[in-house]
Amino acid sequence: MIGEVGPALIFLALWLDGWLYPLLLLPFLYVILIEKKGISWLGFRKQGLRPSISLGLSIATLLMAIHYPIFMQYISLLEKSVPSLYDLFTDVVWYPLYEETAYRSFLLVHFADFRTSSFSNRNLLLNSLQAALFLSIHKHHVMSGRPLVLVTVLTLAFLNGLVFLKTRNISGCILSHCAINGFALFLRWAYI
Repeated sequence: MIGEVGPALIFLALWLDGWLYPLLLLPFLYVILIEKKGISWLGFRKQGLRPSISLGLSIATLLMAIHYPIFMQYISLLEKSVPSLYDLFTDVVWYPLYEETAYRSFLLVHFADFRTSSFSNRNLLLNSLQAALFLSIHKHHVMSGRPLVLVTVLTLAFLNGLVFLKTRNISGCILSHCAINGFALFLRWAYI
């Protein structure tokens, strides 16, 4: 129980403040310095890479098919703007890396049971919990009048959780997240 307090506190800090760039170091430093494990333990490894990438590409394709009609529903609510380099960096690189490391990698690696199925009661409950927490940080979609976007967000979180539980590799999760965020940014630029 004591060994779970540190990871829980680190995850809480990551959940509360996702925009502070140095916070991403916390899970890596904790795993390397406290737990004396490498970053491969967090899913940054070659093992499981192919299935993770393959599943990530499939998820990205599915999410694009889900997101496009949702985007078209809200096109009149969107402000006209050209994405800046900062938007590209944060939406397509930073948030996917940060959020996949926090929600799928760090949380699941510390609390899931990888000896059982991805669909075991414990793993499904934990995957649902991380997906709900992930959903909670995307409340800006509701506040901006676009609540259906949360369908894409929740689907991404839950499916990426399953990918990580199955492969224990974070690459496909990051790839699908980068792809759907890039697709959403592209749609805003192309249609507005």
